[in-house]
Amino acid sequence: MILGIYGYQDAGKTRLVEELVSALVKKGYEVASIKHTSHSTSIDCEGKDTWRHWKAGSDPVVLSSNEETSIIKHSKIPIDDIADMVMCQFAPDVLIIEGRKDGAFPKVAIGDIKPRKGTVLVNPKLDHLVRYITYEVAVERLLEKLPGLDCGKCGLDCESLARKIVAGKRKLRNCKELPDKEVDVLVGGNRIAMGKFASDVVDATVRGMLGSLKGYEPGKTIEIRLEPKRKKSKRRQ
Repeated sequence: MILGIYGYQDAGKTRLVEELVSALVKKGYEVASIKHTSHSTSIDCEGKDTWRHWKAGSDPVVLSSNEETSIIKHSKIPIDDIADMVMCQFAPDVLIIEGRKDGAFPKVAIGDIKPRKGTVLVNPKLDHLVRYITYEVAVERLLEKLPGLDCGKCGLDCESLARKIVAGKRKLRNCKELPDKEVDVLVGGNRIAMGKFASDVVDATVRGMLGSLKGYEPGKTIEIRLEPKRKKSKRRQ
């Protein structure tokens, strides 16, 4: 899950992030974080090799050492894009973003700042915040298992069913369209909702198609990537 923490300067945001990250890691979660600042600042300095790479035209520039890897992009990237990049590349259980009041993710307000849109908690105690995150991560993990059809055959949509399961009021088997096969189809990075029938058809079709090809190994994970068809350029008369 992605969670933002915002508030005025010296409201205690960074201290809360420190305590929260530590508490979550102790519980076994993988945590990533993003620190946003409104000040004009850079970790790159004039004269450094990375700075010279950038001045020559390279952007981004990557500094790789035995201790760390730093990716330096000399332009602003929207916070939602940064969050998507971190989640896609590193797949943490929790991504905490400190210092952004906007963004399409739930947020926690710290101090006496006016709550912004998407704020789910205001000045929570640490244990309350940890419980909230633990619950939401459990819901997200269940949603990954559910087909996402919102068909209503169980009497609920998928998110409501997931929340009922986490609360101990329903079971995963209550889903009437729970696929027998683990089939994920993503278009533009977004998962396509599929029930039993569709997942079985996709699995059988793809494996049947690949069965006669050299290199196919039954039982192995299959990944197929289809790029959009390029438009043909019109030739000048």
